[in-house]
Amino acid sequence: MRQRSVWRWVSVAFLVTAGFRMGIAAAQGAGRGQGQSDAEIRTSRTANLSGPEQLREAGRITESLNALRGRVSRLLDTARQERDIIKVNCLNDKLTQIDVTLRSSRDHQDLLQTAVQINNDGQRNHEYALITIFRQRANTLEEEARRCVGEETGNFGEDQTVTFRVSPNIPEQDTTQYPIEPMTPERPLPQSPVR
Repeated sequence: MRQRSVWRWVSVAFLVTAGFRMGIAAAQGAGRGQGQSDAEIRTSRTANLSGPEQLREAGRITESLNALRGRVSRLLDTARQERDIIKVNCLNDKLTQIDVTLRSSRDHQDLLQTAVQINNDGQRNHEYALITIFRQRANTLEEEARRCVGEETGNFGEDQTVTFRVSPNIPEQDTTQYPIEPMTPERPLPQSPVR
């Protein structure tokens, strides 16, 4: 008798859980419009570009990632020549991550090509958004690689000038050295041994 009661409660719990999940699924399905999928990403940038334009831009992004990989590879070669193991390890890690990002970008560029050919706008926008994310990730990795070797991330070009102002409130005498004054030792007050 006791075993029947346990099975009865288990079956009731199962039916309640299944009904609850079906209700959530129905509510989620009702909120979605006709022809709209969960994977579709809408951004103002992707809406402005057609399929061929996205393909050209994706090609430029992949070329820039290739150039970025070359720059980090040169930094790694320099660190190896200097025999600086810390820089080599850091740069090697960043270069490995850049390689993964570059491979992913190429894979998604192929998927973008396929999406453009079959005229799937949702997939096309999704793949293009991923490729732009890969570009941002690679730029971050390049900055981290430059920090590995101690380079600052901000570069000054030839057409830029740096100006500075010296505050008039800075004292003219050297304040880093103290004047040497003769010191007279002070004798401690006599203390009574009885006190």
